[in-house]
Amino acid sequence: MAEADLAELEGLISECKRPRVKAQLEATEAAAAPPSVPYSSITSFAWDQDDYGKDPANVYVHLLSGFEGIGEAKESVQCDFGKRSFDLRVLGYKGKNWRLRKDGLDKEIDPAGSRVKVGKNKITVVLRKVKGQYGADHWMDLVAKRTTGGATQDDPSAGLMDMMKQMYDEGDDNMKKTLGEAMLKSRQEQMRGGKLGDDL
Repeated sequence: MAEADLAELEGLISECKRPRVKAQLEATEAAAAPPSVPYSSITSFAWDQDDYGKDPANVYVHLLSGFEGIGEAKESVQCDFGKRSFDLRVLGYKGKNWRLRKDGLDKEIDPAGSRVKVGKNKITVVLRKVKGQYGADHWMDLVAKRTTGGATQDDPSAGLMDMMKQMYDEGDDNMKKTLGEAMLKSRQEQMRGGKLGDDL
């Protein structure tokens, strides 16, 4: 499968809402992916965006440290773009393969208008913003915060449970204790055959 096909498949996976369809797409991606290459993660980067009203509007991901002399090895830098993702790879630089992959970007991008620029000592990933009704949206973060799945017909309480799990994961120790006690009490009530809120 060509890299462009894999990038489109990744975009579909990031947009997919239904678990069964997503699992099928991920299985297809895993089967079609080229042999695994060991990568070292790029952990140091910064991002910025054009001012509101600038056209075309871009988001910039800057890799400034650790890539001294990369301009001499421009051909080793590759980047694939999806609607809400990018995958930057630097192959064979200083004896290692490097990777910065971000899925679930804050907003959609235009993959065809996005590109990577390699300077003498830096790499810049240029993500072209998609125009909204009033121009390109302002990004709050490079990667969107986790979204909750919401309630479904099969499990109407799924949205509430997702919200509580997120509150527990992101909360302080006091919040975790309070939520833990509430969950324990709820489970004990269910075990006794009562329903939550019977004591009201």
